[in-house]
Amino acid sequence: MKVVIVAGGKPPSFNLLNDEVRDCDVLIAADKGGEVLYNAGISPNFLLGDFDSIDEKVFKHFQNNLENIEIYPKEKDFTDTELALMKALEKEVQEIVFLGCTGSRLDHMVANLGLLKTCLDNGVDAYIKDDNNCIFLKDKNCTLKGEYGQILSFQAFKEQVEEFSIYGAKYDLRDYRLEFGDPRTVSNEFLKEDVRIEFKKGIVMVMYSKD
Repeated sequence: MKVVIVAGGKPPSFNLLNDEVRDCDVLIAADKGGEVLYNAGISPNFLLGDFDSIDEKVFKHFQNNLENIEIYPKEKDFTDTELALMKALEKEVQEIVFLGCTGSRLDHMVANLGLLKTCLDNGVDAYIKDDNNCIFLKDKNCTLKGEYGQILSFQAFKEQVEEFSIYGAKYDLRDYRLEFGDPRTVSNEFLKEDVRIEFKKGIVMVMYSKD
C-alpha cells in the first residue's frame, strides 16, 4: 500500500502531485495541504490538522464534501504532518511519499526529516519529495537507481556512519567516517544506472537533487 501525505509547505507542481497521487491507495492532506489538493481538483481520503492555516473557503468545501475530517486543537504535542503520518501508519502501508514538506519553514523541514526516521523504524519506505529533491534514509547496504549525470548526496543522519563506501559513482569513496554536515559527500553523480553504498553502522540520508 502506498500513502501520499500532502502538507502545507512549498506546494508541489501539478505534475509531481499527479505522478504521486495516480498510483497511491490513500491520500492524506494535513491542514493547508488541503488547499493544494483543492486547487488541483483532487479530494483526499482524509483531511486533518488544527486548521489554523487552511483557507476558510477551502475548509468549508471539504466540510460539505468530505466524510473523513479530523480536527485537533492548535496547542498540541504533534505537528499536523506528524498526525498525518500517524494516520498512515494505521494502515498496512509499505510506502509513504511526503509532499509539501520543504519550503521556507526550516523548523518544519528538520522535523519532517525526523518523520523519515519514524517510517524507517516501522519498516516503511518513505520519501520527502519536491520538484528539486527526493530525500530518504537507509540503514543498510543498498543499490541506488538513477540516470547518468543525476546528482546525489549523502549525509549521516543523527550519528556517525562508520566505514561508508560508495561504488560506481563519479566520486567513489572507501571506508569513510561520515558525519552530518560533511561537504565531501555532496554533489556526487550517477555514471550508470546503479550506485552501491555500503557501511558498517549508522543511518545514511540520501538526497537526489537538481537545480
